[in-house]
Amino acid sequence: MATRKSYAYQIKGNKISLLENQFGYGSGQDVVAADGSNKQHTLDEIGPTGKPSWVSPASDVTNGIEIEYAYSPTYSTPTKRIDSGTADTYHLYNGWFVVDGYLTIGQYLKDWVNDASIAVDSYILIEGSDRWNGIHKVKAVQDIGAGGSHGGIQTYTKVEDSTKYFTDDSVSWVVVADTITGVSSSFSTIFSASPSSSEYIWIAGSDAFSGINNGLVSGWSYTTADSGTIDLSSATIYKSDNMSEGTQTINYIQNDGAQAVYIYEGFRENGGAHFYSGVSVIEDESFELDLPPYLSKALVYYVKAKFAEDQMDIEKKEYLMREFKRLVEKHESAKISGPRRIMGFGMTR
Repeated sequence: MATRKSYAYQIKGNKISLLENQFGYGSGQDVVAADGSNKQHTLDEIGPTGKPSWVSPASDVTNGIEIEYAYSPTYSTPTKRIDSGTADTYHLYNGWFVVDGYLTIGQYLKDWVNDASIAVDSYILIEGSDRWNGIHKVKAVQDIGAGGSHGGIQTYTKVEDSTKYFTDDSVSWVVVADTITGVSSSFSTIFSASPSSSEYIWIAGSDAFSGINNGLVSGWSYTTADSGTIDLSSATIYKSDNMSEGTQTINYIQNDGAQAVYIYEGFRENGGAHFYSGVSVIEDESFELDLPPYLSKALVYYVKAKFAEDQMDIEKKEYLMREFKRLVEKHESAKISGPRRIMGFGMTR
């Protein structure tokens, strides 16, 4: 027989979290309380003074729970567009790094500059990240193939972590050996110099073949040969493969000489993460709120009530607030499923 489980929820601001009763239900049994008896939990048992009964869910429940809740929207996402060239609104990125203290994301061989919905002071919405899910404002955008200092999307999101960074003003990418030569020995004091390093680095600066030498890399090593060499012959570079993360392990380097190189400590989004571009964020009264019908009508009454209050028309204000609350109650009632009974004139309908 299937085991039944008991759940609750808690609300903090506009966020909701699910809780599971750690004692649960047994098959055909009553709730087992903290003292082992078959009775309902007391308030003390679920409060701060007794043994906790509610914890984060300990197991998955597939298609078993439906939660409806209201929220205060602060943004709206555009229609998801993929493979529409510069009109794409949904993108993959391989990893992130820190430029001048700000979160920056990047993708191999991706020219963000020509994307119509990605521009300075626009907004992106990150999904599927281990750390950065949510809204971010764009600070700077670079073409990964233009020889820029990072080749990614720099945001206004501050990163407090201390991260590694190295630059050299004249290095060469060598196709025959899959190396970067002329790299100052100070690189080895900043980054790990062990062979086949598992440390991720983001490389930028090359303008050869649309930026084919730039991107998120692991499995590299450093030697002092040729005035300092980063060996990428056994390295893995991470790229996009039909909106999923792909990899390439050999023969991606192309010749490019006398270039500056910029190397950042990289952080891979395992499997890649995605983001929407062209996101609309509340900035002034012109923003369209995504409200259901009852709440849209209730909002009108609320605004009118505030105007009446400013005019010291208390009777009108009280009437409008009653209408506001009535519509809010209708909205809440509409979310309750199940049969309804209407009583009237001695009969049930």
